[in-house]
Amino acid sequence: MSDGELVTGYLKGDKKAWDTLCKRYTGKLFWFFVNETGNREDARDLVPETLIEAMINLSTLKKPESFSGWLYTIRGGILAKYFRDRYKWGTHEPIDDSVLETRAPYAAPRDQQPDNLVIAQEHLDIVHSMVNRLPKSEREVFLLKFADPEMPQKEIAKTLRISVNAVKTRWRRAKERLREQLEAKYPGEFTYLFE
Repeated sequence: MSDGELVTGYLKGDKKAWDTLCKRYTGKLFWFFVNETGNREDARDLVPETLIEAMINLSTLKKPESFSGWLYTIRGGILAKYFRDRYKWGTHEPIDDSVLETRAPYAAPRDQQPDNLVIAQEHLDIVHSMVNRLPKSEREVFLLKFADPEMPQKEIAKTLRISVNAVKTRWRRAKERLREQLEAKYPGEFTYLFE
């Protein structure tokens, strides 16, 4: 069944339709939040929060076939609240290694040779460290864009409650800062990240 059919079914009283939607999106939401927050425990909390918010507001969805985009908008709002709350109370922690490991472009090109796997892990550790040193505003944009390269700048702006121009500027600055820092310390080793 399509998302639209499931949404319509749930709104007509079919509880199993909602269960199917939850199963369909739980994994996607979890990995999105792991990528964004760098914290699996927080991701586990944010997934049900997102799904509950969606369930409560499902009757406001004008086009049931647009469920996934609508859900991702809710997801963005939940993530923005998460970041605001954490930074407001000074509880930001460095992102977990597992977050960066899930994103292939972060690691050096790999093959099955053990030496290359060691180099890839070293590259991952270095980039991880550099990302954690970015200013908060740039790090937020960088992590959102990096976790979902297809995410439109407009959605990032909405998520972080900033302008699209601010997203463009912070994304550009984050990439430039990383490129400069990596090139200064490791000349020529990380050019593949910025091609």
